[in-house]
This record gives sequence, structure tokens and C-alpha cells, in this order.
Amino acid sequence: MDSIYLDLILSGLTYVILTYLTFQLMKSRKVNKHEDDDEGGINEFTPPNIDLPPGVVWPDSPLLKKRKVEKAY
Repeated sequence: MDSIYLDLILSGLTYVILTYLTFQLMKSRKVNKHEDDDEGGINEFTPPNIDLPPGVVWPDSPLLKKRKVEKAY
């Protein structure tokens, strides 16, 4: 048997095995939607308070007034 046929057979076998394992792993990761960890309450999500560098503000934060430059005599 030529080496090209052996390479094609082994590549095809590898493809079949990888495809089979992929579908088996995807099947085992199904999420059961009937089991909830919640106790029926409202899910409270509080985002973390991120410390931004000076001069950077969030888009929904209130606008800051610019300081007036005072003249020094």
C-alpha cells in the first residue's frame, strides 16, 4: 500500500474519532433548565465598582463643570 493511501485512511479515521468525541462532549454539557439554584427571588446583580484613572468618566455619569481659571496677580 502506498504511503498516500495510509495517510488518507489515518486522516479519515482521526476526523471520525474527533467528530464523535466532539458531539459526545457537547451532549454531556446540556444545561438542565428545570433545576434552579434560585429560591424564587429576584436575581440581584451588582456590577463591580471599577476605579477609573483621573479624567476618564463613564458615558452615563453626570457631566462635570470645568473649573474657572483664576487670575493670579
